[in-house]
Amino acid sequence: MTPAPVRPPGVGPGVSPGPKHLPRPILPPALRLPAAAGLIVFAVAVGTTQVALQVTNRQADRQLQQLGQVYLDGLVANVRPGLQARDPADIAARFARAFGEQSVVAERGLFAYAADGELLARHGDPALPMPAPGFLTGTTWAIDSETGVAWISGGVQEDAGPVGQLVAALDVAPILAARARLAWIVVMVDLLLAAAFAVLTGLVLRHLGRPLRKLVQELSEGAHRPPARLPETLVASSDPRTAHVLRAYNRMADGVRERERLSAALAEREQAAALGQLAATVAHEVRNPLGGLATAVSTLRRFGDRAEVRAESLGFLERGITALERIVTGTLDAYRPGEDRPLTRADFEDLRHLVRPAAERRGVTVVFDLDLPQGAIGLGSGGVRQVLLNLLLNACAATPPQGVVGLQARILQGDLVCEITDEGAGLDPAEALRLSDGAASEPGSRRLGLSVVVSLLGNLDARASVAERPTGGTAIRLAIPLVTPLGAPGAREDRA
Repeated sequence: MTPAPVRPPGVGPGVSPGPKHLPRPILPPALRLPAAAGLIVFAVAVGTTQVALQVTNRQADRQLQQLGQVYLDGLVANVRPGLQARDPADIAARFARAFGEQSVVAERGLFAYAADGELLARHGDPALPMPAPGFLTGTTWAIDSETGVAWISGGVQEDAGPVGQLVAALDVAPILAARARLAWIVVMVDLLLAAAFAVLTGLVLRHLGRPLRKLVQELSEGAHRPPARLPETLVASSDPRTAHVLRAYNRMADGVRERERLSAALAEREQAAALGQLAATVAHEVRNPLGGLATAVSTLRRFGDRAEVRAESLGFLERGITALERIVTGTLDAYRPGEDRPLTRADFEDLRHLVRPAAERRGVTVVFDLDLPQGAIGLGSGGVRQVLLNLLLNACAATPPQGVVGLQARILQGDLVCEITDEGAGLDPAEALRLSDGAASEPGSRRLGLSVVVSLLGNLDARASVAERPTGGTAIRLAIPLVTPLGAPGAREDRA
C-alpha cells in the first residue's frame, strides 16, 4: 500500500525542500572512473599517433626533397654544356634521353632557362603548367598534393657566374598515395589498439575498485536496512589502505548491530518491568479480600442449611467479587509508570529504536515525521511513550511485509498531535469505536494492548480518532493536551 504523503524529516514549513528533479547521470558511479580512465588512455594513444604521423610525414618530405635534389644535380651535369652554349636543341635532346632512362623517379616535365630568364627548352607533359616565377631563381622545393607533382629548381653555376636555371616536375603521386594508405593503416591499427587498451584499463580499474564500490553500495543502502559486514575475502583481496577502510566499516557495522541488539533487549526489559510492577500491584490489592471470601465459603459449607447464614454469606461473596473486579479494573485503568522526567524529542527517537526490531522481523519500513521543538514538550514521557509504542507495535503486526508504518508528531493549538498509519487490513469497527470513545474492551477481547492504550489515553485526557485510509490501512490520530503550554513559565526550553 502507498503511505500517506508526509514531509521529509527535517523539512519544516516554509523551508524549501530543494530541487525535485536532478539531471540523471549518464553512467552509474561504479563505471565513471573506469570509463574516464579508458577515455584518457584512448585519447593519449590517438594523440601520440597523430604527432608521430606528422613527424613521419615531415621526414618523408625531407627525403623526397633530397631525392629530387640528387636527381637535379645529375641533370645539371648532363645539360650544362647546352646551357653554356645556349643551344635549345642540345638541351631538348638531353631532356629526351633523361625521360627515356626513368627508373625510380618519373618526370612529368623538364624546363631549362637561361641566366636572363629566357626559356630555352621544355620537355614532358604539354598539359603541365609553367613553373611559378619563384622557381626561376635559387634552389626551391614544393609539393603540389592535388596534382601529385613535386617541383624542384636549381641554378647552374660556373666560375664566371650563373649560366642558367633548371626546373624539374617529378611525379610523386604514387609515393603520396602509398604514404596516405600507410597513414590510414596506422590510424586504424592505432584506433583498434587504443580501444583495446582503453577497455583493458577500464576492466582493470573496475576490478581494483570493486571493494570501494561494495563499500559505497552498503553505505547507500544503510538508510533502508542495518549495515551488513563486508566479506573477509573481499577485505583480504584489497590493497592495505583500502583494507584498512573496509575493516573500519566492518567495526562500525558490528557496533550498529550490537546497539540494535541492546535496544531490543532494553525494550523487552522495560516491558517485563512494567508487567512485573502491574502484577505486583494487582496481587497486593487482591490478596486482602481473598481471606474474607475464603471465610465466607467455609461458613457456607458448615452452616449453608440455615437461610439467614446462607443469605449473609452469599451477599458477602457478591460484594467481595465486585470489590475484586473494581480493584483489578481500577488498577489496569489507573496504572501508568511514574513520570520521572518531561517528554522531549529524544523520546521519539527512542521509539524509532524500540520499534525497529519488530519492524525488521516483519519486513516493514517505519517512517517518522517529527515537527517538534527542542527541549521539554510539556508532558510526562512515560504515558506518551507507552501509548505510541503499543500503537506502533500493533501497526507493525498488522502491516504486511514490504509495507510502511508511519508516525507524524507536531504541536497544534496546545495539543501534541500524533498520527500512526499502517497498511494493514483495517481495525475492527468495534475496537475502533472503543478506542475513539475511550471505553473498556468487552469481556473476551483479545486486544489487551488496545485496552492498555485506552486506559492510558484516559489518564492523559487525550482524544483519539480512527479513520480508514483511501489507499488501505488505518490512521489513528491522537490529540494529547499539553500539561504545561510551550513558552509558559513552567515550560523547559533547550537553548543552543
